[in-house]
Amino acid sequence: MIAWLESQRSEVIALLVFGLSYIMVAVILALASILSRRRIAADLKMSTPTMLTPLSLLLGLLIAFLAARVWTNLDRANGYVAQEASSIRQVVILADTLPEPTRTSLRGAIAAHLRFIEAEDWPNMAAGRASLREIPPGLAEATRVALSFDPSTRGQQVAQQRVADALEKALQERRFRILVSQAVIWPVQWVVIALLEALILATIAMVHMDRLRTAAVNMLILSTGMAACLVLLMVHDRPFAAGGFTLEPAALRAVSITE
Repeated sequence: MIAWLESQRSEVIALLVFGLSYIMVAVILALASILSRRRIAADLKMSTPTMLTPLSLLLGLLIAFLAARVWTNLDRANGYVAQEASSIRQVVILADTLPEPTRTSLRGAIAAHLRFIEAEDWPNMAAGRASLREIPPGLAEATRVALSFDPSTRGQQVAQQRVADALEKALQERRFRILVSQAVIWPVQWVVIALLEALILATIAMVHMDRLRTAAVNMLILSTGMAACLVLLMVHDRPFAAGGFTLEPAALRAVSITE
């Protein structure tokens, strides 16, 4: 359910989250209205507003913790993609210093890797199917070509070493971005957020049991703020996913290859 919701467009995510939040308010208000006409209402009205403080503190700490992780993952995702593109661009530049046919073979392998990223790697990350066990065929071929080259000068030897280092770094950055694509807010964490929000709304309803309009206004204000926070988290939770904020391989597309 959560994965499906986060795979939708930002507008759809916002509509559903706000809708569900207001439905929760309506359900709790309906229950409060029913209970207000029963004997238990007198006991419920005795609920102290101070109960809202620890509940709000727990909810605020949880959202702050998750928001910090989401924003950190987003920054890391951008950084890994940029560093991967930089490493691949370095390979392309160094390839021009090598003789034929190594130069053409190396550039062809990098071009194949870029096509692999666009056609397979990125869609797999969006669907949550990207695997660290899979070795990109283009990078594997580029590494084979670079290591099989027999340098005849000191300059070629240095270029070969730097190409190998850049390929290793590109592979490492790919592993990092796949790990980030798999780092999501767990369903149980969403459940805890919803539970804490429901408890806060229920407490407000009990405190204002004899003033349901006042309770409704306070509950709507709280649920609106909560929904806005949840939308921000869901939109940015999976930067490589198909929905919400989606990080495109723009930096990798900018690497120009002429085979």
